[in-house]
Amino acid sequence: MCFPAQAQEADPVIHEAPVWSGSYRGTLAGKAVQLELWRLDGAVGGSYCYEPCNRPGAMIDLEGAASGQLTETPMTGSSDAKPTGRWLLAALSGMAPARLQGQWQSMNGKRRWPVELVLQPPAFAHATRYELRLMLNQPVRSLADCGQLTELGVSAIHVYEQGHLKQKLPTEAQGSCWLVQPSWVDANFDGWPDLTQAQHLPAGPNIPSTTWLYDPAKKQFVLGPQALQEITSPVFDAKAQRIYSEWRASCCSHGVDIYAWKPQGLERVAQAESYMLPVRKGGKLMACYQMPQYGQGQIRWPTGLYQRADGLSLGREPSGDWCEANPAETMMQNQLQVLAEPEEGKPPRVLKAYGASYQQVNTPQGPRYCPDLMVFDADARKLVRVTLTENVEELCEAEKP
Repeated sequence: MCFPAQAQEADPVIHEAPVWSGSYRGTLAGKAVQLELWRLDGAVGGSYCYEPCNRPGAMIDLEGAASGQLTETPMTGSSDAKPTGRWLLAALSGMAPARLQGQWQSMNGKRRWPVELVLQPPAFAHATRYELRLMLNQPVRSLADCGQLTELGVSAIHVYEQGHLKQKLPTEAQGSCWLVQPSWVDANFDGWPDLTQAQHLPAGPNIPSTTWLYDPAKKQFVLGPQALQEITSPVFDAKAQRIYSEWRASCCSHGVDIYAWKPQGLERVAQAESYMLPVRKGGKLMACYQMPQYGQGQIRWPTGLYQRADGLSLGREPSGDWCEANPAETMMQNQLQVLAEPEEGKPPRVLKAYGASYQQVNTPQGPRYCPDLMVFDADARKLVRVTLTENVEELCEAEKP
């Protein structure tokens, strides 16, 4: 008896896709502009602005294809924003072109202006001219594809030099067009450009990444140490020579980890986690969420409580949008720190610190331990101690917590 041959599962199609990004400066219609542009396979996207770029609404979105034809749309925040112009450039190659030349024209074609932009050199002491190509599980023909292909798979990064395959870097990145694109960074601050790539987008914002370090002696990329791979969403600050990760554990739990290269390897040199600062204003008790940030190699507390020359003051006026919690409900997160005024290049200095505590009080039900807080009185600008006895049955305990 003959049986039909079983169909074998086909191997996934592997597609080699050029990928690059570049910063450009030059002129459009005789006016100075700045442009950020990237390419992934056939898709091209980016944004530009007429200088100065720090004006509200200055950024203009660009999208198109590797053919060099792009469409611009102002970034108004509205979904019904309409295109305002087209860019007609030469076809874009597998590497960021040294120059972008072409023509801008209005949507009706009545106005036309020359485009002349120059690629800006990266901020590395040593330049490398490698071409990168991603081994994708499916092609990306245009930016419209990027809106639909949210599960692109990348199995390797191919490194080319002058058209010749130099190295294959295995990877397992998966996600959108924007997520899987690798970035040039100086991860070990030796002046040579390294590579980092996000691997996938988890439920939280703590994105795992893979980072390869360039070995100038071997003239190839090597996988960085495990301590580097374990840092989620790493940011590389070459000026301060620090790597930092701003993470989130939940809606009300944020933190910052800072790392530095030491002779024995990569070490965490600073860490801070969010907490609730008890504040009283207008007779109302509130808990103000304190979230650390990174700045110039150090931890920063933008809304912290500071001891200044004229007395105590918060970095931001207490208001409902960040002081809406009830301190009685955030006891395990309550903390009051008085910080010295920030000094550039130095870590924050804590002058005083008070944690959560409980005070024994006499109640109609007998002795109870009630929440006892050190509170910043924003009206009097001083510290006061407050024992919460308004709701003994809910807030207080028969035994000391």
